[in-house]
Amino acid sequence: MKRNEAAGLALAVCACVIVAATEEVIRPSYAVKSLVKAGCWMGTVVLYALISHRKLEDVIRLHRTKEMKRPAIAAAVCFLGIFAVFVLLKHQIDLTLIRSSLMAKEKLTRENCLFVFAYIIVVNSFLEEAFFRGFVFQLMMDRKTGALVSAFLFAVYHIGIVATWFNPLVFALCIIGLAGVGLFLQWLSERSIIGSWLPHAAANTAINLIGALLIFEML
Repeated sequence: MKRNEAAGLALAVCACVIVAATEEVIRPSYAVKSLVKAGCWMGTVVLYALISHRKLEDVIRLHRTKEMKRPAIAAAVCFLGIFAVFVLLKHQIDLTLIRSSLMAKEKLTRENCLFVFAYIIVVNSFLEEAFFRGFVFQLMMDRKTGALVSAFLFAVYHIGIVATWFNPLVFALCIIGLAGVGLFLQWLSERSIIGSWLPHAAANTAINLIGALLIFEML
């Protein structure tokens, strides 16, 4: 691994640790947490671009692409698939615990949840794709290694979010599933992160729709 790549990977790991610590230890308001996350994701990417003397769009692999059929199909499958899995596993999930976690830990209310969910669907999905599928992936000389490292960090980053929602078996399946999702999104972003951003946003839409239904006590 070259010096710039090693420095980039170190920056990526540090960013993940800072974001995880902010979410699970410090636990500030959602607005503060979002600013920290955005600062870590994009700050790391910008710093690496300066160190490596590369264009920012090349670092995050943000290129124009005409291949939108596959991402569009994947987006539909992700949206419908998440709802299907939720229906199958809802009896294994403590919905009351999730509702209280969203309203206490995330400090979501009926007044602010729709704005927060819109941010997650559009902005947060882009930041994660730029960081994991763009920046982290291209740090590795070997594409398979890059995909595995990106998927691993993606799964580990999300551990804290779902840690208290499920029993140990379902939790383990979630982590394996998250890594699989990371690899799938990496495949979709072969030409550009735009290819993985669309299904990621669709998946977030399904998840946050379920969250909104819980907060408004419609589930």
